[in-house]
Amino acid sequence: MPFKGRNTSTHYNLNLLFQNGKTYIMDNHLAASWCWLQKIDVNKQYNLLHIDRHYDLLQSQIDWWVEALQEQNVDLTKISITDLLALQYSHKEMPTSDSFPLFRWDNYLTIFHRLFPNLIASATFATHKDGDTIEELEMHEPEIYELQENLSYWINSNNKNKWIVNIDIDYFFTDYNEKHFQFLTDDYVLKIAEEIKKSWDNIEVLTIALSPEFCGGWDNAIRVAKLITGYLETPWTE
Repeated sequence: MPFKGRNTSTHYNLNLLFQNGKTYIMDNHLAASWCWLQKIDVNKQYNLLHIDRHYDLLQSQIDWWVEALQEQNVDLTKISITDLLALQYSHKEMPTSDSFPLFRWDNYLTIFHRLFPNLIASATFATHKDGDTIEELEMHEPEIYELQENLSYWINSNNKNKWIVNIDIDYFFTDYNEKHFQFLTDDYVLKIAEEIKKSWDNIEVLTIALSPEFCGGWDNAIRVAKLITGYLETPWTE
């Protein structure tokens, strides 16, 4: 997708989507499940590793989102990213007929799991425990201090199924007084990259979201993302 510039991502805007092999880089996580569907077989099962400040499992309007997809006869395995961004739904409880973008940074995973409920064989969620969870998805939730030593062990010891690895750079950041700053060191980030590289053969697809608004801006998010992609020898540009 042509780069649209360092604009705000908010809930719905996708300014950057770059692919290099089985790695996808985006500014807004809403495109992640679309990227997975370019690489996986929906008739198989996969393990999911989600490294993100947030769960990305918003479910407040899941029935309406799925209903909108069904009413529009949308096949997410065949749709283009441009058409995905154009998808709309109506808020059933609002008196107006206004419509809203269907995919956003915090619901793509909920929709994916509802549409393909048997696809995720096991789920590991390394998060700050921020946001909704769903009962239908049983998850292992490691602590931050467990990740850098165990990531490759988890992936390589559970290799009956290939893995979807989904990283949001905001995992390495936190905020105080409305200012975001990196609280996990570059050494920690590089250790995560090392663990991913050790597991590369068992990873079917890797998605990395920048989420610049949760990282104190584009410069911060890109710098940390390139620590990972640099270690993986996966160059990318805006």
